[in-house]
Amino acid sequence: MSAIENTLKIIRAVEQTHKNLGLAVVFSKITDLSDWGLMIIGERAKGKGAILETVEKLRHRKVMEVARLTPAGLKRIADDLNDQEVTFINPDISTLYNPYLKDAMINCMAHLISEHRLPKSWTDKYEYSITNCKISFLSGVQPKMMRTITQLPQWESMYRDRFLRFHLYYPLGTPKWSEQYPTVPELYIPDFTVESVNIPESIKQSPKYQRLRAVLERQTSEGRAGLILNRLLKSHAYLNDRDTVVQADLDVLELFTLNLMTDYWLSTRLSLAGALQFEPDSYVALFHLIEKEEITRKELAEYFKVTKQTLTKHLKPLMDRNIIAGTYGQPTYKLNPDWKNRYLQPIKQWLKENLGL
Repeated sequence: MSAIENTLKIIRAVEQTHKNLGLAVVFSKITDLSDWGLMIIGERAKGKGAILETVEKLRHRKVMEVARLTPAGLKRIADDLNDQEVTFINPDISTLYNPYLKDAMINCMAHLISEHRLPKSWTDKYEYSITNCKISFLSGVQPKMMRTITQLPQWESMYRDRFLRFHLYYPLGTPKWSEQYPTVPELYIPDFTVESVNIPESIKQSPKYQRLRAVLERQTSEGRAGLILNRLLKSHAYLNDRDTVVQADLDVLELFTLNLMTDYWLSTRLSLAGALQFEPDSYVALFHLIEKEEITRKELAEYFKVTKQTLTKHLKPLMDRNIIAGTYGQPTYKLNPDWKNRYLQPIKQWLKENLGL
């Protein structure tokens, strides 16, 4: 039996009806098991809802779907949160962030993720409290909304360390999906806890562990990267009914380098002390390049309904980082072969070797 049998079961089931989403479901589930936040970033109709629905079916504890919630609104469910473990699922974070609610709910989730409680100054006036509440928070986010969130004053100081950003791609090409959500396999839930899973020192000292930690440092901070990596590794082992992390856990996590590094590649600072702000237009262009592998400038301009000058502006960050091969204004764009071999080919090779995809 494979050390990652349940991971393979999940991917195999999802890929039957929803090509390209199997690995995304696995990462979303291990983030859920890690009691952390996750923003699944992609345009509309790219699979975010299907991923969240599948994770909800793979439940291991109480699941709450939220659309709108504030510190005042939490009073209604406070008794269901105290001394509990809960998975919060939000289909689209734009329902939480609007002119009325502002970032109140993101703030609540961030505090519950890291502190397992809400500040008394938020709840006393509503005569309730939430303490000892371990949660995960999973949400779909469109690229433009991601740009808005990274411009919030609290992004650098609070949110960035508490919500991983997972950028969707179609490395297996354009999918053909069923109208039904993916089915999920029956999984055995171990009788031990995620926290009790052991990480051998040999794993922590391995080059691959150090590389993965460096990837997560681009997502969060140097101090939290090790904590989050350990949680993800333990969660993947737990998902596969093991109480010890093995090399196969590192191998699977390494497949998500592209999804996690995109946030760093396509974000810029307006000042030295400013927050990294995401560039959604460059991400959307990269998504289509990965899906098609090669596309003409005319096709890109016609698909997005923009001028060639606008297109060049948004392709510039990809060219500056050698993600796109060639020069500005060329008739056809394709991925840099070295970049493709480093970040895309390992995913395709792993899926082929382990699942025949």
